[in-house]
Amino acid sequence: MPLVEITVPEGTLSEAAAQVLQQRVADSVLTAMGLPHTDFFASATWVYVREAAKGLATTGAGTPPGVLVVVTPLEGFLTPERNETLSVEITREAREATGTDAVVWVVVNEIPEGNWAVNGALTRRAKIDEFVAEAARAQ
Repeated sequence: MPLVEITVPEGTLSEAAAQVLQQRVADSVLTAMGLPHTDFFASATWVYVREAAKGLATTGAGTPPGVLVVVTPLEGFLTPERNETLSVEITREAREATGTDAVVWVVVNEIPEGNWAVNGALTRRAKIDEFVAEAARAQ
């Protein structure tokens, strides 16, 4: 389901701060997509934190970049308003985790239905909607 990749300059985050950031971003993405915070959806939300080694990431001005967050959800879950709210939350969460006022880029790359597979099976919106309905009935 949603995949999130966070890239930070080397040495920017402690392991503990990275773990907190991963959980907060996962929660924010689920909320923005309108998905329930169940074990199923939490386990299907993957968040990677990667460090860019010193000298391997730069801006055009030759300075170290800030934080890059790429959110990859299935198409149709995020409206422009939800994207904006998500971007504000992720920026706040990244700045809290790094303890800086870093520039935070949030890029949302929606994947069209039929272009995402898990274990060889295409992920379909109708199936996700079934899981959401099932979670609602279980409450």
